[in-house]
Amino acid sequence: MSARERLAKAQAELARALGMGEPVPAGFDAERVGAAAEALGMKRRRLVQRTWPVLAAALGEGFAARFERWARENPLLGVEPNPLADGRRFAGSLRASGAFPAEAEEEWLAFELRWRLTDEGGVSARWGVVLKTARVGRARRRVLAVRLPGGRVFRWRLPGRER
Repeated sequence: MSARERLAKAQAELARALGMGEPVPAGFDAERVGAAAEALGMKRRRLVQRTWPVLAAALGEGFAARFERWARENPLLGVEPNPLADGRRFAGSLRASGAFPAEAEEEWLAFELRWRLTDEGGVSARWGVVLKTARVGRARRRVLAVRLPGGRVFRWRLPGRER
């Protein structure tokens, strides 16, 4: 293995230790790598907070602790972080556990109309006509939303009982 290949391997291992929670590679100061990983975790949280502001506001003071707990169990997918995708994965885990705040349903719906998650941990734009339904707001009214090519969105409140 050439010096260049050894360096590339060490850099890849370090990147995984910083962003994905893998063990610190030999030859690196574990304490410093841990401190850098913690700083990157706080940056990850702040970026998700900025890209999902309604969700962060709805969770209030508990957002930071909840996100950090989730982030420890769910390392970044890939080395290139995407806060929009990271926030969607976090929101998805809240929905699965029944802890997703009703105030953030509009934000969830807006994401689902425009983006989809990729296997690599990013997002890609949806093409064509997109049709989604959601229960929105405190009253949990069902809403039908259609996104047309070009980005125009139409929403209708569907008749029915409020929860």
